[in-house]
Amino acid sequence: MPRAAPEQQPRPSHHVTVQMVVRVAMHDARLARCLLHGLLGDALGIHTIDIDHRRELACLHVELERARVPDAMALLIRTLSGAEFGAIRRLDRSR
Repeated sequence: MPRAAPEQQPRPSHHVTVQMVVRVAMHDARLARCLLHGLLGDALGIHTIDIDHRRELACLHVELERARVPDAMALLIRTLSGAEFGAIRRLDRSR
């Protein structure tokens, strides 16, 4: 008697969106933003930039598809050697 193929989990039809936090020197914030726009285009979601004048750092909070995170991180690391990455958290878009 032939075995039935195991049931496959249905793949979600939507993409998982995450928020990635990136810290760069304040003078590199514009370049970091332009690099991300160049890589992701319209797929770059909401983003904000917090400026810490005392430490001269910019903290970018960027929304993007989880699958694009490695590409975005690699681009920033190659271009901005001082880039630091913080938490990457999944965003709940069900609401």
